[in-house]
Amino acid sequence: MMRGLVGALVIGSLILSAVGHLAFGQQKETGADCASYSDSFETFDPERWQPVLLYSETQGAASVEDGHMLLKTPSREPCEIQVYSLFTLDGDFDIQADYDLSGNQTENCRFNAGLVLQTLGDEKSYKGYVAVRPDKRFFYRSRLDRHGDKNVEKSKGRPVAERGTIRFTRSKGRVSLWALADGGWREIYTFKEGCNEKLRLRLKLQTGDEEGGPACPVAVRFDNFQVNACERVTRE
Repeated sequence: MMRGLVGALVIGSLILSAVGHLAFGQQKETGADCASYSDSFETFDPERWQPVLLYSETQGAASVEDGHMLLKTPSREPCEIQVYSLFTLDGDFDIQADYDLSGNQTENCRFNAGLVLQTLGDEKSYKGYVAVRPDKRFFYRSRLDRHGDKNVEKSKGRPVAERGTIRFTRSKGRVSLWALADGGWREIYTFKEGCNEKLRLRLKLQTGDEEGGPACPVAVRFDNFQVNACERVTRE
């Protein structure tokens, strides 16, 4: 991996109200090209990723540093940082990314970090998080939001390590969240509500949330994003 700070991007109060209408030409590629959308984050690729700060007055930061996509909240005010993919996945797919939450002070803290899949107009968003609460450290959390309604589906899973791998698959319209544990993949949750639309990926860190509770300074490092398989990928 490349060492040192590469492609630092400090996020201000940028709000994208219509992510599905970003000004990029569409280019469809077949399953044979899917692996080319994998990213080891040696550098920041502005043709693949767009940092966004939503619903938050507190500044956060996103950068590629030491071969990781680093999302970081600098204060104890609630903050939401997301990095959107500038490509979408259509049909069945299999993607994964490593995460590293080590080194954070998690006592009396509340945050979510992980992957989100959303439709282009954000009518639906499928969330797969590693979460921390003041009374619970590092556990899996799954959630489906629809048309502004939160927690249409939700699941809080078993304890998890502060470093690991999150995987999302879609098969015949059903979206599933997986985690790598003890050398094998374990299904965390399969969403009951299916989705056959194009989906965009978000890498996300959120401190504090709608349930209330304390925020805290947090950093998450994403690495080794892989598109293991897909039917179609489209550069938007």
